Parts: sequence; structure tokens; C-alpha cells
Amino acid sequence: MGAAAHARSPSKGGGSMGEGNRGKRSGEKLFEAYRVWEVKASRELRLRLRRLYSAIALAAERASEELERKHGETFRREPERFREELIEEASKLAGLPKRLLCYAGEWCKMLAEARGKSRRRTRFTPPPIPLLVRVVGNGEVLHGNTAAAVVLDASRGMLRVPSANIAIRLRPSLVKAVLEDVERFSDVKLTLQLTSRGRLRLVTHRKVKQVWWDGEGKLAVIAVDVNSSHGLYVVAVAFNGEAKLVAQRVFKPPNTTVLRLLAAIMSSYSELGNWSEAVHRFEERRDVRRLRRAGKGSAVEEAPRLAERLRAKMNMTPEKAERIARQVSRKVRKVNEDWIRSVLREMRALVRKLRDQGYLVVIVADVPQAESLRGTKLQRTLLRVTKRLENIAWYEGAKWFEPENNVSGKRCPLCGKEGVEVQRRYYKCTRCGLVWGRDWAAAFNAAKLFLKACRAERQFEALNQWLQSHPRALIHGSRSFPKQAERNAPALVPAPAESRLAGAARGAKRQGGAEAEPPPHINGRESAGQAEGAEPMKTLNGAPDQ
Repeated sequence: MGAAAHARSPSKGGGSMGEGNRGKRSGEKLFEAYRVWEVKASRELRLRLRRLYSAIALAAERASEELERKHGETFRREPERFREELIEEASKLAGLPKRLLCYAGEWCKMLAEARGKSRRRTRFTPPPIPLLVRVVGNGEVLHGNTAAAVVLDASRGMLRVPSANIAIRLRPSLVKAVLEDVERFSDVKLTLQLTSRGRLRLVTHRKVKQVWWDGEGKLAVIAVDVNSSHGLYVVAVAFNGEAKLVAQRVFKPPNTTVLRLLAAIMSSYSELGNWSEAVHRFEERRDVRRLRRAGKGSAVEEAPRLAERLRAKMNMTPEKAERIARQVSRKVRKVNEDWIRSVLREMRALVRKLRDQGYLVVIVADVPQAESLRGTKLQRTLLRVTKRLENIAWYEGAKWFEPENNVSGKRCPLCGKEGVEVQRRYYKCTRCGLVWGRDWAAAFNAAKLFLKACRAERQFEALNQWLQSHPRALIHGSRSFPKQAERNAPALVPAPAESRLAGAARGAKRQGGAEAEPPPHINGRESAGQAEGAEPMKTLNGAPDQ
């Protein structure tokens, strides 16, 4: 059973990888992946952009109706055949340049799909209009063709729509990111999306093939455990003859409990118009009672105090309370979105770093089922970040692997035996004596599940050997651990006296640092964060994306 055999374990992430399916490559499915940047514009400019959207949309619809009358059922069945004729007709009807109507046929198709979906919704949202982008710098064309309607001038940091006399200054970080993608990927397509509200989004689009691994090359596995309460636990292991820990990080979501509770109080007051009744309804909420039972009563007490201060300061009325509730809800969404962007930025940088070193990268994600996330405060946030991580995998030329069944963090990462809980979310194996944190074990078990599915026996054994030598990777970043478990957990590999002295010296040197270390004797080895090639754990908390 060789490492090159293809993966047989069922997964949500698509096809297998290995040489067993080489004959099927020619008919392989293409995956579409995107990268999106928001382009900020002034209010006056957005009004002009809305007028431009209306003009293009009206021209495309009128031209589509004209061709439908002219060609009948043939146009409805095969609109792609009449693409050039549609552009010509729309340009003639509205007096607009053809370059602004390059995607008129595609937009009409998206419009029909959006109208069909709107029957199941209360609000219809027209689709954005895509415009081709040409990238220039120092008088040279760096990407795109001369027929593009939009020009991105990298040397001046400007985005221009010459036909509409529109110019917008871009952030230097955005220009740098676009140039990097254009240089890195030869097949990338760059478009500017114009929405019906006059907002702009710059989009890079790729169609990529499935990633293949011959079983002998360099492989890097990034295992992600998605936890409904604690965020994302990420472990990156590189295999090149032996296993090496590249990164071990925690992406902790921002705490928006007080903001959410404040919005709930204000919303209740806006509906009832009576403050005491609003507070009583707040106290009876199911999530408030659940927080009290979980020992998080401080947040429950803080929200009414903050609401009371706002009420006294602003001469609160139900109308003002409704406005404040909307503002706070927008703030919560923004904080969560900023956290998602920070996670994606870190993960993209990690994937690119490994790809540049010649590794084939696989992201293995242990994602909870949507039903198990229902009702949790991170439900939408975690589902969104997971979907975007899959998009990053395809966009960056990596593979996405998602097991159909959730990976258990209660099982020993070495022998597979179910452990005994010694403290909340910490377990001990009765067979080999290993002590581990449930989230880290789930990440390592997910990586081993993928290697087993690929029949990568050498890599599987290399990871087992690495875990035997670095068992403290499984309790990395622990700030509290039971003293009893610390005394009872034997070392898998006894450390020599000089290693223990060196570890103690390092611990004394780090004393007073902001980040707490695991207890010094658990599993008898040094911290995984100090392993060769490993990066220290980072806890991200809502840094904005660039």
C-alpha cells in the first residue's frame, strides 16, 4: 500500500489526489475561485456610479428584449450565440461604449437567476455589473487588454473609468496585492463589479484544476479544527523526509457578547416603549439565562448598565433606541468581518509561504455540521470563514479536504484510544499516558485522517514519531492545567538532565512575558512553540484586513 495511491475516504472537498487517477486528468472539473477587495468611493461619486449602473442595466435589458422579439425561442435557449449582437444593440440603444457592455449577456443571465431566487425572498437585489480591468504601470500594460473599460494605474495608485470620467484613488496595500496576484498567476482575470447602490468591488478570478501529488514530493498539511465556542485551531506540518511543525496558531474570535445584549435591550425598548418591561423581557431571554448558567453573568450585568447610561445621557426614546440597536448590530457584524479577514490574511500568507518553498499544500478542515452550530453566537461567522478558507485553497493552488464525519478530539492522537477527561477539554490516554487538549488533538487527528486516506504511510509514521518527540504540542498555549494531571502524566520519552535544565533556563528567561506557557513537566518535553521550524501561537482578535 503506497503513498501514491489516491484518497478513498469520503470528503466534501472534491476529488482524490495521487497517481491512481492520472488517466482522468483530461476531463477533470475546474474549480472557480475569487479574491475580492472593496473600493471605497465618496458619496458624490457613488451617486454618479448609480446612474452609470442604471444606464448599463437599462440598455442591456432593452437589447435583450429586442433580440428576444427578433429571434424568439432560439435566443432564450442559446443566448451565448448572440453575445456580440446583444452588445451592439445595447450600445446603439443607449449610446454607451461597447467596452462598458462587454458582459451584457452574462449580466442578463444573472438577472434572470436573481429574479427567480427573489420569489423565495422578500427583497430583490439586482446583480452587480462586471467591467474588465486593464493594469498599467509606467506607461506599460501589465495585465489585460486595451478593450477593458477600467484602467488600474499602479504607478499612480488610481482606478479610472475613462468612458464615465470617473477616477478613484486606491490604497497602496490594495494596489500591491493586485500586482502580486497578477505576477503570481498567469491565468487570473481581473474585473470591477459595480453594484446597483453605486459600490465597487475589485475581483480577481481563477479557474483551477484539481491538485495532484505523486506520493514522493514535498507535502504540507494544514489542519484546521473549527470550534463553535473557541474559534479556529490551526496546525501546519511539512513532510520532506521527516515531519516538521511549521505553524501552530489559535484564531480566537472577538467577544461581542455585551454588544449583542445591548442591541437586544434597545430593540425590546423600541418595540415595547416601556423601559421596565424591556429590561424584564431581556432578563427572560434564553441566551441571557444560558450565559448566567455558564458563569458569564458579568456580561449580562454590564449590558443593562451600559443601556441605562445611554438612556440617561441621550433622553432615550423608542425611535432613538431602534437606531442605536441597528448601529450596534452593524458594529457586531463589522467586528466579526474584520476577524474573518484577519484569519484569511494569515492563512493566505501561510499557504503562499509553503507553496513558494515547493510544497504541495492541503488544507484539512474539521468543520462542525451546520445543525450543531445552530443557535450558537458564532454560527454565521464560522460558516462564512470556512467557506472562504475553501475558496483560498482553490485560489492559491492548494487542495481542500473536509471529512464527512467530524474528527474526535477525545481520541489519543498516537494510539487512537478514547481518553479520560482530567479537566474540561483536556484528556489523558490510559494506554500510553499521553495528555492532550481536545482542540489540538482534533487538528492532528484530522491531519492523520487525510494521510491515512491518501495511504501516505511514510508521512503518517513521520507524524507519529514527531508527536512522540513533541507531545507538548498537544497542550500548546495552555494557561491552566490540573496539578494532579501534571504529576500523574508520565513522559513518553524521558528528557536528559541537561535538556531539563535548558528548558528551565528558557522558562526563567521568558518569565514576565505576556503569553503564558504550559506547565513545565507535562509530558516531559519542551513546548511545541519552541520546536524547530515552528512559529509561536498567535491569538488574533479582529485586526482589519488590508
